[in-house]
This record gives sequence, C-alpha cells and structure tokens, in this order.
Amino acid sequence: MKNGKRPEFFLILIFLTACLVIPKPLLAADTPDQARQQELRVIKQGVVKLQYAEAETVRKLLVPYFGPDTRVSTDDKTNFLTLSDNPENLEKMLEVIRKIDVKPRDMVFSLQLIIASESAGAIDAELKNDPLIKELQKLLRFKGYEILDTTMVRAMDRKQSVISFGPNNQFDITLRPETAADPPPGSIKLNIYLRQVKAETTLPSGEKVWSPLNPLPLIDSNLSLKSGDRTVVGVSRITEGATSVNHKGLILIISGKIVN
Repeated sequence: MKNGKRPEFFLILIFLTACLVIPKPLLAADTPDQARQQELRVIKQGVVKLQYAEAETVRKLLVPYFGPDTRVSTDDKTNFLTLSDNPENLEKMLEVIRKIDVKPRDMVFSLQLIIASESAGAIDAELKNDPLIKELQKLLRFKGYEILDTTMVRAMDRKQSVISFGPNNQFDITLRPETAADPPPGSIKLNIYLRQVKAETTLPSGEKVWSPLNPLPLIDSNLSLKSGDRTVVGVSRITEGATSVNHKGLILIISGKIVN
C-alpha cells in the first residue's frame, strides 16, 4: 500500500471450496475423463463483509448474475453477504461488489429559487447578466425575475437529503445524487423533488399568515449534471392561498460539485 493511503474498498472474503457431484447421463461419445468433468463441478463459497453498501441492496443488484449454481444470503445485522457459485460466476459477482461497495462521495449543491412574473417586473441585479436567465427570457413569457431564496446543501452519494426552503420554509426539496460509474468522469445523476407545503393567506382582519397545505408537487426531475456546472432544474406555477397563480412561475436552478 503506497503513501500510507487506505483503499476505499475493503473486502473481507473467506473461501470454502467443495465438489458438488451432479449425476448426468453418459453419452456414447464421452470419454471417461469427459464424463468425469461433466459429473463434477467445483462450487466456491465466499463470505463478504460490506463496508458501505447494504447487504440486501447488493443482493438485489446481483440478481442478473444468478445461475443454476448461485446461492446468496444476507445478514442485515452484520452486513455480511454469503455467496456460493461456480468460480467463474462468483468472480463476476465479486467484481460487481467491488464497484458497489465503495466509500460514498461527498458533494455540495447550491440551490437558487427564483420567482418570475409575466407582467413587467424588475430583474434582480445579480440575475441581469446571468446566462441562464437570459436564455429563459428567450424561451418563456416571464419578464420579471426575483430571487426568492438560496441555500447550500451538502449531500452524500446515493443518500437522500431533505431541506426546507423559501420564505417561512414554504417549500420542501428532496434530492438524491449518485456519481456516475461510467464515463464521463465527474458527472452526477440527480433526482430532485420540489413540493410546496405552505401558502400565505389573508385573514378577514387583513392579517397575512402562513397556512400549511397538503404537499403540492411542483417539480420532479431526473438530470445529469457535470461537477461544477449549473443548470435549470425546472419551472412550475405556484400557489397562493388555495389557488394557482397563472401569471407567476417558480424556477429552480442548481449547481453541484464533487468535493472528494
């Protein structure tokens, strides 16, 4: 091990090798040696201690590799995975486990929530020269763009994060990032779900209060984001009181970076 660095993948594996006798009718053309090879198949057993991935999750991902000799069991308490199979297929499954059971990568996301209006309105100073806003002005009817809220979120690879967002925490955002295993390197698969959970209402006295809503889905998006890039996640109408406001839109913009 060079430079004293610990590998990100730790595999504790104990092999037990056994011969499984499988009777098979002899063919006239079979030589005694060929017949013997057909009757005997070597089955290897292994016990894997998973460091990061959950044993049952890994078992489900291995299902496409199951064959007639495959036996897989899990222990959720110890996070052990027990496998038995012929040597060739067992090695294939171990290779899959090596790719899955790695230390989750750490990521930082910047979220920007913008309220847009179709009527003539102001554009916040920091948005006037924003290339994404300029592009949206060409595509959408909105004329005014104002920042409603911004926040930073730290998230782990393949882990779900939920945050409250916006004035009086009127929105919930759920995001689940996953670093792509295939090229190009540094790309992030991302699921983002935005809901409105509160709305501002006016009482008969004229007082304005925030009232809870049945969670209202606004944006549900799956996208691929290159580390360091910034993109528009989606655009949605918003609700004020109990009604949808047709002349206003909610725009969610995200940028993300892999930090380790």
